[in-house]
Amino acid sequence: MAISYRPEIDGMRAVAVVSVLIYHLRMPSPDSYILPGGFLGVDVFFVLSGFLITSIVAKEIAASGRIDFSGFYLRRARRILPPLFLVLFASIPVAYAVLLPSEMQSFANSLWAALGFYSNFFWYFELGEYGSQSGLLQPFLHTWSLAIEEQFYLVWPILLLLLMRFARNRIVLVTVGLLVASLALAQLSTFWRGDFSFFSTASRAWELLAGAVLALSTRDFRAMADKSILLRYAPSLGLAAVIVSMVFLKVESPYHPGLATIPTILGTCMMIAFANPRDPATRLMAAGPSVWIGKLSYSLYLWHFPIFAFGRLYFIEPADWIDWTVWIALTFALSWLGYRLVEKPLRFKLATKPFLTLLASATVLAIALPFGLKQIDMDKAPMAARLAPIYGANDYDNQRLDRESWEVIDAVPGGTIGKTEAHSPSPNELGGLWFSPDARLKVLVVGNSHGKDMFNALYLNRERFEGVEFARFGLGGHFGADQVAQLVASPNYKAANVIAIAPLWAGVAERHLEVIRQFLADGKQVVLIDNTAKFDQPSQLPILDYEARLTGEMPDTDEFNRRAFKVQEANVAQENREIAELGRRAGVPVYSRYRLVCDDALGSCSQLTPAGKKTVYDYGHWTVDGARLFGERAADAGWFSEFLSAGDSAD
Repeated sequence: MAISYRPEIDGMRAVAVVSVLIYHLRMPSPDSYILPGGFLGVDVFFVLSGFLITSIVAKEIAASGRIDFSGFYLRRARRILPPLFLVLFASIPVAYAVLLPSEMQSFANSLWAALGFYSNFFWYFELGEYGSQSGLLQPFLHTWSLAIEEQFYLVWPILLLLLMRFARNRIVLVTVGLLVASLALAQLSTFWRGDFSFFSTASRAWELLAGAVLALSTRDFRAMADKSILLRYAPSLGLAAVIVSMVFLKVESPYHPGLATIPTILGTCMMIAFANPRDPATRLMAAGPSVWIGKLSYSLYLWHFPIFAFGRLYFIEPADWIDWTVWIALTFALSWLGYRLVEKPLRFKLATKPFLTLLASATVLAIALPFGLKQIDMDKAPMAARLAPIYGANDYDNQRLDRESWEVIDAVPGGTIGKTEAHSPSPNELGGLWFSPDARLKVLVVGNSHGKDMFNALYLNRERFEGVEFARFGLGGHFGADQVAQLVASPNYKAANVIAIAPLWAGVAERHLEVIRQFLADGKQVVLIDNTAKFDQPSQLPILDYEARLTGEMPDTDEFNRRAFKVQEANVAQENREIAELGRRAGVPVYSRYRLVCDDALGSCSQLTPAGKKTVYDYGHWTVDGARLFGERAADAGWFSEFLSAGDSAD
C-alpha cells in the first residue's frame, strides 16, 4: 500500500550515498582521509528504510488487518533484485579479466553470499581470517548492508503484525524497548568484538527500528514544527549532526555501531520527522539535483564498490584525482543507464508473471555461474597471462603463497592447522604430541602467524638440526592467561625441552616476563626470537610486486635487496632492543630473526633468495622459499646448539 511521496527523503538518500562514495574513495587528508565517517551513510539508509517500509506495512495492516506477504516480498524483489543482478552479471567478465586465481575463488563465493543475503556473515568470516585481502579490494563487500536489511525484513513485518493486533496501544513503547535493547546489544558487541558487531543484524536493528518508531508514532511532527522555531529548523540541526559525525567519527571507534552512532540516527530522524518547506536543509534535500541523486542512490550504491575495487586491483599505483574522477563518472553513468533500462521498467512496468519468470531465470543463472567461475583455470586468465612472463619461476598470487606457507604444518603428523589458528592453538596443537620419544632436543615454537613462519624455517631445515625436533603452538602476542594455560597443559609443552617464543612482538610488557619465568619454573629452557624485518608497501602490493609490475620485469636480486634495506619499517630496531632487554631481565638468550633476513653491514635485506625467489608475500611474512633460506641461516648461526651441548654435558 503506497504512502505519499516525499522528495526530501530522496534528498536524504543523496546525502547517504554521496558520503559512502566519498568514504570509499579514500582520498587522503593531512591526518587520515576525507570524510572518515562517510560509512555512516549506510546508517542513514537503515533509518530511512525502517521508516518507509514500516509506514507502508503499518498502513496496510491498519486498512485490512493483515499483511499480504506475497505482495510485500514481491515488492522487495522488484526493488532489490533487478539492479543487483545487473551489477553481478556485469562484474563477472571484469573479474575474469582482472582477478588472480585466489581472488576469483573468494569472488565466486561472495556472489553466492550476495544472492543469498548472508553477505554480512560471509564478510565477517572472510575478512576476519588472518592475512585476508583488504576489504577495499573485494567487489561485493558492500552487499553486507543489503543482507542486514533483508534479514531484518524477514522478522519485522511478522512482529509488527502481532504488535498491531495484540499491543496496538503500546506499539510505540514496545518498539522503543526493542530499539534500546538492540542499541545496548550493539554497544556491548562492539566492546567485545567490533568486527562482529559491525556486520551483526542484531547490532544494526535499532537503526531500522528508529525509523520504525517515527512511522508508528501518532504525533503530528509537522504541526509541531509549525508551532516551534526550534523544531522548524530541526532538519538543519539534524543534517549538521550527521555531517559532523561523518567528519570526525572513525570506523574503528569502540562505540560504533553503538553510542557514537546515536547523533547520526537522531539527526536522520529529525530530518524525517520535522521536514518542512521553511527549513533550509529540507529545501536543499527536496531540490532537483538532490532528488535526482537520491533516485539513483540504490544503483549508485551497487555500482560504486565493484568499480572502485576493480580499479584498485588493476592499477597498481595508489589512486589519484584522475582515477577518482573516472570512477565516479563511470559509477553515475552506469547507475543512470541501469536505473532507466532495468530498475524502473522491472520495478514499475513489467507484469508480475513475466517478472517472476525473468527473476527465476536470472536466479538460476546467478547461482550456477559461480560454480563455473571456481572451475576456471585462472592461471590462464588475462591478468595471470600478463604477469606470468614478468614473474618467471615466481608466483604472482600472494594469497596463494600465503596459503602455501600454512600448508607446511600439514606435513607434520597430526599437525594440520589453518589461518584461523594464527593467534590461537588448533585442536592438534592443544591435544596432539608431535615429538618422537628419541629426540635429543624438543623445541616448541610458540607465536602467531610469524611463529608459524619461524616453525616453517626450522622444520624445513630439520635435517640440519641433528637430534632436534620442532613443534608449534599458536599463541597471541599478548600472552593471554587462558592461552598460556592451554599451552602449559598441552602434550607438546610437557614433552618440550625448549620453548622458543617467536610471535611478532608488538611491544614488551611485564606480562611477557611473568610468562617466561613461569616456563623457567616448569623446568623449561627458554629462548626469545626477536622480530623479523618489516617493509613499507607503496600500494596494496608488497614492494617487490609493485616494482615488478611497474617496470614489467623482476629486478636484479642484489640490487633489489639493497633497495629493500632502505624501505624497512623504522620501528623494528626499537622493538628488538626491547626484546633484548626482556631477555636480559629474564636471563634467557635472544636469537635474532631480523639478522636472518637483513645484514646491516652490507645494507641488504633478502626479499629475493640467491636463486631469485620471493621470500615474503606481504609486509614481512615469509614464503616457503623464504622460510627455507632463513632456516638455513639459523642452522649456520648455530641456533639451539647451546641447548644440545648442555644436554650432552648433563648426560
